[in-house]
Amino acid sequence: MLEYNIVLAGAAVQGVQTTAELCARFCHRLGYHLFLTHDYQSRVRGGHNFMRLRLADRPLAAAVAGIDMLLAFNRESLELYLPALKEGGQALASASVTTGIRDSRVFSFPEDLLPEAKAEKFVGVKLLVRFAVGVGFEPEVLKRLVSEFFDESRSKEILALNLEIIEVFSRLPKTGPVWLQPKAKQRAPVGALRLSGHAGLALGLVAGGLGLYAGYPMSPATSVMNYLAAFGKESDLVVEQVEDEIAALNVACGAAFAGLRAVTGTSGGGISLMTETVNLAGISETPVVIINAQRPGPATGMATRTEQSDLLQAVFAGQGEFPRAVLAPTGPENAFYLAAEALNLAEVWQLPVFVLTDQALGDAQTLVPEYDLERVVIDRGQVASEPESSQLLARYRLTESEISPCAYAGSSRWIVQQDSHEHTEIGRLSDDRENRVAQFDKRRRKGEGLAAVFPGPEIYGDDDGLLLLCWGSRFFATSIRLIALWSPGFWLRLSFWRRLLFCRKWQSFYPQPAAQS
Repeated sequence: MLEYNIVLAGAAVQGVQTTAELCARFCHRLGYHLFLTHDYQSRVRGGHNFMRLRLADRPLAAAVAGIDMLLAFNRESLELYLPALKEGGQALASASVTTGIRDSRVFSFPEDLLPEAKAEKFVGVKLLVRFAVGVGFEPEVLKRLVSEFFDESRSKEILALNLEIIEVFSRLPKTGPVWLQPKAKQRAPVGALRLSGHAGLALGLVAGGLGLYAGYPMSPATSVMNYLAAFGKESDLVVEQVEDEIAALNVACGAAFAGLRAVTGTSGGGISLMTETVNLAGISETPVVIINAQRPGPATGMATRTEQSDLLQAVFAGQGEFPRAVLAPTGPENAFYLAAEALNLAEVWQLPVFVLTDQALGDAQTLVPEYDLERVVIDRGQVASEPESSQLLARYRLTESEISPCAYAGSSRWIVQQDSHEHTEIGRLSDDRENRVAQFDKRRRKGEGLAAVFPGPEIYGDDDGLLLLCWGSRFFATSIRLIALWSPGFWLRLSFWRRLLFCRKWQSFYPQPAAQS
């Protein structure tokens, strides 16, 4: 069984992320399965950044601690990670970084071979060259890879200099053992995609018919907006960066009212600002998806670190009581299908849907099978048939299913009334006691109906021993559908947790493949 762990570490603007991306592409083409994690500080310059690239001849789902190969961009990184370097491991760094370090596992290379490339931003490609040469690959392979990466969007002069670095530094003699085999024995499947969790989530939203994404940059949720903006035009969707998180959810709710499938994304602090509009979506039964890429809090917390700390915030955000769904994908593959499903849930049940991710899931890359678009079905729920002439819609009509037919303002002959007050069936403000009870019960029973169609948790192992409850990025299996679904304050919440914690033989409605660690 083959397995290697490579760590790339340095300061911001030294090119750690770019080098790791090139290294991941390189190893992917060798046929390895991989798992790439990011760790970065909330700084424009400086600060310690590192990335772990784990390789194996089998699917991977997590990072590990022991290091086989260390690519150290600066002295700090070399000193930090040498203690974790395995006995037969190897560390690569420039001569100035290794000065005074006596360790047989540390190999250096001169920096003055190409005076015009002495800037620190070129350290990464030098390390990558020494890594590739050590593996036993010809410089031409790396040249093609770098040329593809920089393409026409980068400076021709910078590309030419990078190619010259590859040519010059590949002439140096090989250092250390050739520990990485040129090809994995069990190659990664042909057509496998190398994606992060947020890339999978963004692609799932597009496949699910996303019409508008509104957001304000906030780590670690910003990458979702960046991915969507990258292919927004060709996907016929609108990506709008607004002035703050309050505006983001308001824009999304307005777009949903007009008939677009609408999504916003932020982190815990942004959800705090959005809470008033979460209430609006709840009482107006507006279908909207809210992505919360969690980070350690409270307040600003730790902007670029990971933590699953916002589950209760998603479940209870807002005053009063109204139903919402809370979902948590487990990886890039699951994120794709769950994102499309979140859009369906929002429109079919006419409520806000939260999708919980975190930095670990959002930034980590792994290989996933090519997505099956036939599995994605768009269900827009109950839309009222068009009337012959303009008339008022009973938008909140009491029905047996508690789901009222809707219409899209501006593109329908129906007149739709909606505001933030308790309302009658036609959407007019009302303080009537009987109407209040009827509309309250309508929303409550709708939440119970949604809960009834969801699967229970996946149970692994026997009935003896410790029960470990995991969800989202920390879930130890390959997929999960439901994390939480509540109308806060109702008995539904208590009964759900009783089933989850004590009904140990509960089976999911969705059969899943065996767990892989």
